[in-house]
Amino acid sequence: MIRVFFVFEDPLDEAEVNLSFVDVPTRNPGKACERVEDAAASGELWKNMYPENREHSYRLVKGRMIYLDISTLPDEHSADTVLALSAI
Repeated sequence: MIRVFFVFEDPLDEAEVNLSFVDVPTRNPGKACERVEDAAASGELWKNMYPENREHSYRLVKGRMIYLDISTLPDEHSADTVLALSAI
């Protein structure tokens, strides 16, 4: 499991940017970051993060992602933080 931390433009935040994370069920950091980029571009990431707020646009700040392998920390992630590896 790879935890990807990312920065995104947030029109509702005073600083206009925000930091968040999502867990991707893979051990490949490149694949995890790519999955976050794809989910952000399709709107899936924002829908998962803010299901009640569809009128505001959020945009990933590309190149501002870091990752951490949390595979050995099984209690670290929950269903709320997991982004499926591929869209259903």
